[in-house]
Amino acid sequence: MRGFFHPQSVAVIGVSPRPGNMGRNIVANLEAYGFPGPVYYVSPRGGEYQGQPIYSDVGLLPQVPDLAVILTPAATVPDILESCGQKGIKRVVIETGGFSELEGHADLEARIKASAQRHDLRFIGPNCIGVICTHSGLALPFPLLGQKAPQGGVSLICQSGGIGLTYLHRAAQEGLGICNFASVGNKANVNEEDLLAYYIEDPDTKVILLYLESIVDGRRMCQLIRSTDKPVVVHKSNIAHLSHNIAHSHTAALANDDLVVDEALAQAGAVRARTVGEGLTILKGLCLPRPKGRRLAVISRSGGHAVVAADAAFREGMELPALPESYLEPIQQAFRASVIKLQNPLDLGDLFHFELYREILRGALQQDNVDGVVVVLGYRGSEAEPSRQFVSQAGDLAREYNKPVAMVLLITIEEMQRARSISSLPLFDATEDAVMALSAAQRAGGKRPAQPLGCAGTFDTARVERVLSTADHQGDLELPEALHLIAAAGVPVAPFLVAGDPAEAAAAAQSLGFPVSLKAVGGHLSHKTEQGGVVLGLEDAASVEKAAADLIERLQARRLVVMSMISGGQEVIVGAKRDPAFGPLVLLGLGGVTAEVLKDVRLGLAPLADGEAGAMLDGLKGAALLKGFRGRPAASRPALISVVNLVSNLIDRLPQLEELDINPLLVGPGGALAVDARVRARPPKPRGH
Repeated sequence: MRGFFHPQSVAVIGVSPRPGNMGRNIVANLEAYGFPGPVYYVSPRGGEYQGQPIYSDVGLLPQVPDLAVILTPAATVPDILESCGQKGIKRVVIETGGFSELEGHADLEARIKASAQRHDLRFIGPNCIGVICTHSGLALPFPLLGQKAPQGGVSLICQSGGIGLTYLHRAAQEGLGICNFASVGNKANVNEEDLLAYYIEDPDTKVILLYLESIVDGRRMCQLIRSTDKPVVVHKSNIAHLSHNIAHSHTAALANDDLVVDEALAQAGAVRARTVGEGLTILKGLCLPRPKGRRLAVISRSGGHAVVAADAAFREGMELPALPESYLEPIQQAFRASVIKLQNPLDLGDLFHFELYREILRGALQQDNVDGVVVVLGYRGSEAEPSRQFVSQAGDLAREYNKPVAMVLLITIEEMQRARSISSLPLFDATEDAVMALSAAQRAGGKRPAQPLGCAGTFDTARVERVLSTADHQGDLELPEALHLIAAAGVPVAPFLVAGDPAEAAAAAQSLGFPVSLKAVGGHLSHKTEQGGVVLGLEDAASVEKAAADLIERLQARRLVVMSMISGGQEVIVGAKRDPAFGPLVLLGLGGVTAEVLKDVRLGLAPLADGEAGAMLDGLKGAALLKGFRGRPAASRPALISVVNLVSNLIDRLPQLEELDINPLLVGPGGALAVDARVRARPPKPRGH
């Protein structure tokens, strides 16, 4: 991947002397960024541009360039790429559009992919705007970029060229230094995971942002994010068109695409952005010294903005620790009137000695119980010059104490432009944004991979596979087999027996002991409760026989499950599914029959690492219900965590398992018991295949 960003020579294929030619813009951008190596021009018509020859074919180039960029009509690209391969070029950026993003053009994309494989060639694109590296002077986009972006440590991967340019230009306006930029387009060869792996190893890259509309290999992406201490921001869009196929289980219904993205990124240690503005705000926070904790001091010239800062800190889960009197007393004495009681946030509305602001900030940074400082400053007129001096000095203090200073300036647009030119810190124009940026910076990165549990709850794989083999032509197991499967995996299951008629049901109930529940079994009985296929609290053999006869007649039940009645305990759902982008997932939530209404769930990539099941449990909004509520006993935390880990292990180790629901799992002080389950395996292949 490094060759895409640090080539020694470049061939621009599609340069023409004709006015309006877009290839000439690529040449202009290379000149603006100061690319030091030779740049060759290629176009079938030949000719000359800027005194240099335009070669009519790649094969005629006097040397093999390290990198080629193609911007020619889509129909010409396969043959041009083939020529690049024959010439020995190993890296190409294809900026031309008109491939698989257009209906009927997938064959063109298939041809360039085949050519790349044939010649062991890697390409970015097609349908992209190219690559930038400020450290090497490379700039390949076909839109004119104007002046060079400031050099720095932020590297971008963007699926959309337009959004990518927006990030690039706005980051430059905010004074954020850029390292690398890559627009990946259709991702037909090089994808975001390939580039992410390079950015993680690139010593010049300090912060990474990805803008994605689709995710190719979410599992690899999360593994890469977990492998690095570099902060990673992911702006994932395109959430309105989710893949809502008909859901077989509650797990499939609850684990929709965007929730999977949210939870997987959080588990990996990435920070998610939902808008360009939010992404830029987070980047600004990440370009400050990293806060070691979540304790903030707020220094504000406005009481109202101090309140806003306190509200924002509450929403973000940030702390506002008390500041010592030894720090506050000298500030109080400098006030003109004793009308404001100093605390955290500090309201300095009555302090007009601007030369003191530097020392007030220094004092806040010196506090052991302060991890970062938010400064809210508005000024005008005669206040401008001393305020500018303070703004220019704040960055030195942040570096001296290695703590972030989020500077919020409530000033005119013109003055903000001037302030950015003298500040070494990124500046904010809203208090809430500054607090959110520091919160995100504290959460980002730093998550080393924990040891996966792997062998938690070892089970007889052969036995489980035999149970799975009984699935019907759609891959569904009926209730008895689903219960046998999870029991074989180590999940505690309420005692049950299977009956074929009312008499057998009554005998089974006698054997189990009363009271019992009765559940209808049949491939058409997926949601038994809604279909009236569950009867609870049967106290004697006669009532069991009567209920069994009713279920068989009314629902055409083929079999019946007779189960011991389990009373008490909190209803929980534990499930698993196989996501096309992120692979095996495990789900934990509250609700039982109301699970899809409450939607209080957490997801994790399986197999879970040690401690992750507990983190999922603690992340539930209703977690307090499991700790005991209004006299109800607490649910057994170890028992619930054990079941989550067992299910995680099961979905990870059995690739033929597609979906699994344990709903409800009843969890009480004495342990956990599954009372219902659904399982779907990969449908068996038709005979002869």
